Amino acid sequence: MPARKPSTLNTRNDTKADRLKREAVESAMTPVTQLSSKRPLLLQKHKHASAIWKRLIGLYSEVEGTIATAFDEDLLTKYCILEEECIWLDGKRAEVDKNAKRLNKLLENKARLKEVDAEKYLGLLQQYSALNARVQGFDARLDGKRKLLHSLAQSLYLTPRSRAGVAPPEKPPKKPKSAMGGLLDED
Repeated sequence: MPARKPSTLNTRNDTKADRLKREAVESAMTPVTQLSSKRPLLLQKHKHASAIWKRLIGLYSEVEGTIATAFDEDLLTKYCILEEECIWLDGKRAEVDKNAKRLNKLLENKARLKEVDAEKYLGLLQQYSALNARVQGFDARLDGKRKLLHSLAQSLYLTPRSRAGVAPPEKPPKKPKSAMGGLLDED
């Protein structure tokens, strides 16, 4: 059975007593410390992960209810680092694939192959095979990381399905200043 959604995301029609009871139980588990837009120490040397942190904290602060608390900081940090690792792994996979394609072109060049003896040709084929195996290995690791990333995103209410039917109310937009208020605030 899935975990219960926070009361801020619940749109069910409950009695006032049920709502108060549920909110009391949740408030007992809600830390006083709030998530900060300041990135955690673990993200200090991770440029892309830090940018994801700031973007997500900004999104969380836009909603009226509290979705992520200080308890979720470590999970959110892991999510950000995992995003960055996926980007790095994808780059490595592309680099190895590029080398495999270059080697494949060399193997397809019949004019140059006549100059190469059988031993060298077999060596090139083995290198090509090894590069393809590495690409497949990187691809498998990337798939695993993306699966974990999706699981974490669901836990953090970052996927449409995890938010389905329970969109939290947005904070009311700031009122625009009146013409007189704008004149008075000018310095």
